[in-house]
Amino acid sequence: MNERDGTYLRTLVVAALLGVPVAVAAVVFQTAIHDVIHLVWEVIPHWLDWIAPPAWYVILVPAVAGVLVAAAVRLPGHGGHSPLEGLGIAELDPADLGSILLASLATLGLGLVLGPEAPLIALGLGLGVVATRLVRLEGAEAQPIVFAGAFAAIAALFGGPLVAAFLIFEISAAGGAIPAKAMVRAFLPGFLAAGTGALVFTGIGDWPGLHQTALALPSLQAYDTVRLVDLGWCLPLAAGIAGVVVAIRHLAHAISDRAAPRPELALVVAGLLVGLLAVAFRATADRPVDLVLFSGQSELPAVIAEGSAGVLVLLVLAKGLAYALSLGAGFRGGPVFPALAIGVAIAVASADVLPGLAMTPAIATGIAAATAAALRVPFSAVLFASILVGSSAADVAPVAIFAAAVGWIVATALPNPEDRRRADDELVPAGVGETRSGPSAGA
Repeated sequence: MNERDGTYLRTLVVAALLGVPVAVAAVVFQTAIHDVIHLVWEVIPHWLDWIAPPAWYVILVPAVAGVLVAAAVRLPGHGGHSPLEGLGIAELDPADLGSILLASLATLGLGLVLGPEAPLIALGLGLGVVATRLVRLEGAEAQPIVFAGAFAAIAALFGGPLVAAFLIFEISAAGGAIPAKAMVRAFLPGFLAAGTGALVFTGIGDWPGLHQTALALPSLQAYDTVRLVDLGWCLPLAAGIAGVVVAIRHLAHAISDRAAPRPELALVVAGLLVGLLAVAFRATADRPVDLVLFSGQSELPAVIAEGSAGVLVLLVLAKGLAYALSLGAGFRGGPVFPALAIGVAIAVASADVLPGLAMTPAIATGIAAATAAALRVPFSAVLFASILVGSSAADVAPVAIFAAAVGWIVATALPNPEDRRRADDELVPAGVGETRSGPSAGA
């Protein structure tokens, strides 16, 4: 064994060991989010003998989140990158994690409409950098360890190591961060870290006091064969869902542009408006504010069980606006799960009203199209949808493939603010204005 092989073997061992602390840290952070939500939205209302939080409380709490996030982004690291930039996998300084986790905890725990995937990835990246410093790896030798931290963190939310591997491969391939011929060697350590992390999740997931927030759907109706009517409906349905996701992101960019001169004020006002949307939805639809607030992953069973297409349409409108406000105003979190929840809501409403469309392939269409449109990762979107539908995965896969392809085509064909901003950045001479520390994959 030559020196290069020996160094790589050490990298594999370090990556496998890194999966353990990243998995534990991810569960602890998810537990912190759960505990804040439980305290603010359940314990305090119970103490005050409220059957449900009053309107003023629902409006006030997200505004308080705006104040806390405004304070967190003043710390080193500035709360991490905006969710409008997508999922970033660039190396970061571990000293930045404090502001990133504080801003994300305030955002996610107090009801804003973003997901936990971005701060968890940042947590994994930060711990990966710490590991490289401990074992004294630098440059190209350190990069696989940093990616390994991201792998292990993503596995906590996206269905295990397989989805994590697909997602990182696809994001990196699209961004050109790593040459194609070097990808296997670069990402094999991460795959090991994700596998080790999955073992840790399995081992500690049931420990008292810990709460792991993994995306899961209730048992869906069995789907034993692909029907032409479902394929026929999935194409326009996927196009519609992707169009909604892209429209939300356009609105978020418009909000971001308006918020730029007064970012602190924008956070507070956006928080108030998100709470107001949740209150208006509850008053109109007679459903809990939880359906509008938060990322939507925990509320998916209630969305799938909803029997009124009208309520689902109202939910898409309210949650879509709240999602755009959360994205554009500068709150911190991930962009994926709210888009996915909106896609599922549209799919369930469509299955209620479109003749012949079965619920299971409709939900697979919603997941695949929304994920592909939000992140431009059609392969990962298909795998994600297939895993979530459970035993019907084999027969639903063709529907998910068509849906992901349509979602990706719509997202890439429509004018995209992120593409325009990247083009503008490329026209700016080096050294002029702000620069980023590394690539960030975005929708």
